[in-house]
Amino acid sequence: MQKGFTLIELLAVVLIVAILSGVALPQYRKVVEKAHASEAQSMLRTIYDSSERLAGEFGYRSYEQLVGEKGQTNYSFPRMDMFDADNLPVGCTLQDNNATLQCTRFSYKPLVSYSGGTYVSAEKRTDPYKGTIFYFSRDTQEIFCHEASDSSQACDIYALDVI
Repeated sequence: MQKGFTLIELLAVVLIVAILSGVALPQYRKVVEKAHASEAQSMLRTIYDSSERLAGEFGYRSYEQLVGEKGQTNYSFPRMDMFDADNLPVGCTLQDNNATLQCTRFSYKPLVSYSGGTYVSAEKRTDPYKGTIFYFSRDTQEIFCHEASDSSQACDIYALDVI
């Protein structure tokens, strides 16, 4: 008598693995996207804290006041205590006269006016949900989401309020 598996048994195992993969893979992708969003939200808070410390060093009550009086070109990312121009996070570069930190997945700006408020922003640069923007309110310290026109589910997946 020969030992082994029959063709039917092997097909049944392959079918079960395929079904489980079909269910698990989309959930895995959502979890990975949420992790990327958490990373961006953490960076938004760090940028906010660093910009407010910078304003305090110069005797201003807020970063908006510092930028309004002195101009953003001299008081952007390299002046914050997060890093200097030679020691950027991996995969990031400074652009727009040092006013934008462009990283692999997100592009960050320390001061953006939108919808009657001022925010720190992070725009998603990669698919899925490319163009989705996270806004960290400088007034309330809340994070909001603005979906790109072709990303109608992004804010739901990130579990953020839409602005």
